[in-house]
Amino acid sequence: MKKIIIIIFIIILITGGIFIFTNSKKSFQEKLIDMGYNEKDANVISTLVNKNDENLILNSKYNTNIVDILTNKNYKEDNLKLYLDYLNENKKAPSNFIINIVNLNLTEYKYSKKLNNLTNEKYFIKDNLKRYLNYDKGNANKTVTEVNCNLDYNYYENVQETDLAKDNLMIVNKFYYLKNDFEPEDLVTLDDIYNIGTNNKLRKVAAEAFMKMADAAKLDNISLKNASGYRSYNYQATLYENYVKRDGKEAADTYSARAGYSEHQTGLATDINQINDAFENTDAFKWLSENAYKYGFILRYPKDKENLTGYKYEPWHYRYVGTTVAKQIYEEDLTFEEYYAYYIN
Repeated sequence: MKKIIIIIFIIILITGGIFIFTNSKKSFQEKLIDMGYNEKDANVISTLVNKNDENLILNSKYNTNIVDILTNKNYKEDNLKLYLDYLNENKKAPSNFIINIVNLNLTEYKYSKKLNNLTNEKYFIKDNLKRYLNYDKGNANKTVTEVNCNLDYNYYENVQETDLAKDNLMIVNKFYYLKNDFEPEDLVTLDDIYNIGTNNKLRKVAAEAFMKMADAAKLDNISLKNASGYRSYNYQATLYENYVKRDGKEAADTYSARAGYSEHQTGLATDINQINDAFENTDAFKWLSENAYKYGFILRYPKDKENLTGYKYEPWHYRYVGTTVAKQIYEEDLTFEEYYAYYIN
């Protein structure tokens, strides 16, 4: 009886060894086929996976999404294990979402359609994710856009001093302010041929760009003149209070900045020609709409984006940001708030 048991044991060892030996001789592609992958997918996987990472695939659960992950344009080889781990825990997650969530180091968040839609937005900002989820407007684009513009906060609350180091790209609005003693050191006075207002100063770089733009417009028989450039903190305080007395605070806040929150204090903003809505119907406005960005200026408070900028449409108000940024804002149809949140801040 003992001999029989020993013989059976030896047979088991031999056959097991043969199996192990045979299996070890199989190629990675053959092992993938044994897992359930078809020949085409097995070929793709074996071609794209680094030899050192083969066991990561073999030890993971069968899932054809692996092919989509490996062929995704944003795939990062060093993240393979993280992709596989997230896929194993979130089986319904699309491959593109997995790539995004892992690359952004947000794997603590479980897959959901809402999260998928948010991360697919062009201007999605990782650091704003919790704010997106809390603010959720049922539309990913609206949620991302409005949170990026700080609209999940109330105006003039949660404010901070603007970053002067951003120079031409500093932002001043209802969430970013300038101190009451701030005055640009490089203000220059515009010649009379470029000016019709009492606030006739701009920062040197903005003044030079404005004069260059006005000269170019003149060649097209268009007259462009600064009607209001730099304004001091105290000047803006008086202006705002007069508007409040006339129209009330709620109305004044839709078209006038409080002291310290006015772009004019930066010395980079100019009101052109006439400060009223009729300017929209002039040849000068049409020319600016097509050419201002070429000289580094953007329409600061565009039509139909009042909720993003915090101010009513002002066809006369232009802000200098430099030609490169102005061109991008023009081409992507962004407000400065949107641009600042995604590309600068």
